[in-house]
Amino acid sequence: MGVKLSREEEAMIRGDRGEATKIAMDVLMRLATSFGAEEFVPVSSVQCMAHYGSLHDAGLEWLEKLSALGGKCCVPATQDPASIPFANWEQMGFDKDYAEKQRRLAQAVHELGEVLTWSCTPYAVGQVPRFGQNIAWAESSAVSYANSVFGARTNRTPAGMAICAAITGRIPRERLYLDENRVATIKITIDAGPLSDLDYNTIGIMLGKYAGTRIPAFTGIPNTATSDNLKYLGAAAASSGSVALYHIIGVTPEAFGRDPFCGHKPAEEVTWTRKDITAAEQALTTKNAGEVELVVVGCPHYSISEIMKLAKLVAGKKIRKGKEFWLYTPFETENLAKRMGLIEILEEAGVTILASNCLVISPFPRSYKTLMTESGKFASYLPSEHHIELVYGSIEDCVKAVMA
Repeated sequence: MGVKLSREEEAMIRGDRGEATKIAMDVLMRLATSFGAEEFVPVSSVQCMAHYGSLHDAGLEWLEKLSALGGKCCVPATQDPASIPFANWEQMGFDKDYAEKQRRLAQAVHELGEVLTWSCTPYAVGQVPRFGQNIAWAESSAVSYANSVFGARTNRTPAGMAICAAITGRIPRERLYLDENRVATIKITIDAGPLSDLDYNTIGIMLGKYAGTRIPAFTGIPNTATSDNLKYLGAAAASSGSVALYHIIGVTPEAFGRDPFCGHKPAEEVTWTRKDITAAEQALTTKNAGEVELVVVGCPHYSISEIMKLAKLVAGKKIRKGKEFWLYTPFETENLAKRMGLIEILEEAGVTILASNCLVISPFPRSYKTLMTESGKFASYLPSEHHIELVYGSIEDCVKAVMA
């Protein structure tokens, strides 16, 4: 059976909506065919990628081609963080040619009509989908948050496909767009007492390694879990594995007053205790905290609540000689923090703000051997991505490691 098309979709394939739309629809048709999708669904928003660190020359040329052909986003579309901090890339030591290619990517997505948020947390800067709404997001942590916390519907949309969805407003109806593919298959009980902010990151790392692509349902996670807690849990699970949707019974919408297993018995059940979480946490550290040269936080991007907490922790302190502390956050959150006087406190302590940038998809502009983080996603990626030793600990411990 082929893909059933609406009149509007047929018009896009014929080229009635322009060459860029025709190309984008052709790409999506190939995707639909490969997955056996029977139809497309309209999407209300798209989250794309435009960081040179992942797209490289091929991605740059692809986006510039679509722009040159007159492509325009027909639904709100944002993008992941950039591979350089636009405001202070030169000061930080980024290569000029590399920065120019990132600038060209920025120009291309601007011409395509994307909303220039440059953040991995689009839901914190205006992209807030409804329960059950179809979207097409690319960033793995944002995909997890949208599916799990909002109950919206999206697959992990490849970067090249995301811009096609933004131009056409369509995505093939397959995998997590289908009810039957959102049912939990494994059950995880957390029996570890009160959970710290760091615990949610660690549980996420454990989840990714255990679940892979399977859909879990948790018990034992309290409904006091914050938005930031769930952000980190999903981000870590998406980076240590490929979890795009998780349920928490009594907390997340598809497991709130309904059975996430839809009457089926879980294929597997496991209980994680405080001992398990502590062991997973300790396994991430490869160096002594005394050897930390750099602290990095904000993966996914720091929220205003997190910046407020950090400002309290560093107030009156100073970075020790030979140490650095980098904070990643969206432009909009940085601006809010400035108005609240928080950026001044952070900068007085020696914290460097790298707005709308991310170290995961950036080259290291300076040479370091050991860094520390409280982010499970950073902990999953940075040791192999940048060949660096890691210390994993709470934000309080991060501050102690480099400040006095």
